[in-house]
Amino acid sequence: LHYLFGGTLIGLGMVVCGSCPGTVFVQVGSGIVYSLFTCLGGILGTYFYYAFVHERISQEKFLASSLVLRRLCDVLPIPSTACHVIFGLIFLGIAIGLEFAVPWKSDLNPDLLSKGTVNPDDATGHFLGLAAWPPSACGAGVGLLQLFFMYFLEKSLGASSAFTVFAAQVCRIKIIGQAIPSLNSFTYGLKNYVALLFALGAIGGSAISAGLSKTIPLGPENGTNILNSILGGFILLLGARCAGGCTSGQGISGTTHLLIGSFITTASIFGGGIIFAFSYSLSNSEWLFQNL
Repeated sequence: LHYLFGGTLIGLGMVVCGSCPGTVFVQVGSGIVYSLFTCLGGILGTYFYYAFVHERISQEKFLASSLVLRRLCDVLPIPSTACHVIFGLIFLGIAIGLEFAVPWKSDLNPDLLSKGTVNPDDATGHFLGLAAWPPSACGAGVGLLQLFFMYFLEKSLGASSAFTVFAAQVCRIKIIGQAIPSLNSFTYGLKNYVALLFALGAIGGSAISAGLSKTIPLGPENGTNILNSILGGFILLLGARCAGGCTSGQGISGTTHLLIGSFITTASIFGGGIIFAFSYSLSNSEWLFQNL
């Protein structure tokens, strides 16, 4: 149940603050001030999880044969390689279909295009200075990044772990480490530090891109406020820790491994987010983020 519950919380948090645990670092680098409050809420949500929730969830033991811990290729009568190829082609087909249905340039914020350009010939530094990149190129880049993490760092790509590692640094103080012992394992170690470096890299890369494309500062264009940012960040990270990953850890890394638990989490993320956003629009006659 924690996959379902955690994923739903992530979807709810995304709607409330207009970000996910990964894109909030991009927002920080892009100059969106409210994203700093989302980070604050995320850190608070992380502390809340490890102080009050982690012990209960850790007691929920799954058998090695449990369906949520298995891969689709383990339960389908198809060889593993063929299964990965088939699902890869399915996802590519969905992406291509969506691109034809909704061309990515038509879905951009007009205010963004008033500041920058999506024409490489007019951009500073050619493609590095574009106000937005094609989703297909970005997706391919994330896929290559996943390969880098797996082969060179022996860990999966994930963003919410950066919040956990950052929050865990206070456990260097002995009394705090004793109060929240479940955070101690995230305090030291190369793999933990890599999570922080990934977050810093995302912030730096976003700042460089936004600077070259002349889209800094974006200001309040994410359509939220301080309270929603803190609350949304809190819900986001609470959900991510409950689910054992976020939109990147479960949604990207887990699904590329065809983990059934990751598919459950990802479906819950989007299902929970869509239901909450639609419910909000019915009660307020408008969407939360019309300016995105």
